[in-house]
Amino acid sequence: MEHGSRTKLVTAVILALVLGTGVMLGLVSDGSLVALPVEEGTVSDAGRYKMSDQRRRTPMYQQVEPTEAQTLLIDSILEDQLQHMRSLHEEFRTTYLPQYQALIRLTREAILEIFTEEQASKYRALLQEFDESRTQGGERSNRD
Repeated sequence: MEHGSRTKLVTAVILALVLGTGVMLGLVSDGSLVALPVEEGTVSDAGRYKMSDQRRRTPMYQQVEPTEAQTLLIDSILEDQLQHMRSLHEEFRTTYLPQYQALIRLTREAILEIFTEEQASKYRALLQEFDESRTQGGERSNRD
């Protein structure tokens, strides 16, 4: 075995050991973590603001223990913010999404010009598979 190959092999083994050690330490340190039960108020808030079923961190405004009156005002502010965000998302969909999609299309076409015919065929198949999975999953990503 050449000296350079041997060095690369030793380096790879050391990196694998360090990575394995890190993973093991992570598992050991997280072993004490347990899922906490979801409080009833958190569930109703999640439904009201259409959050996912995942447990979310406690909002900062709740951590300072607002009064009931303050909580009502905060809820009103958050509802206004939610409506504003929805209108911004709609504006993005109508104004910027076509430009965004055109940019992705142009980028993909430019990349296709670089490939050989065989590579381009594989790339098109990968893009089609990605686009179909994105459509099914409802995800929005700009990977190409």
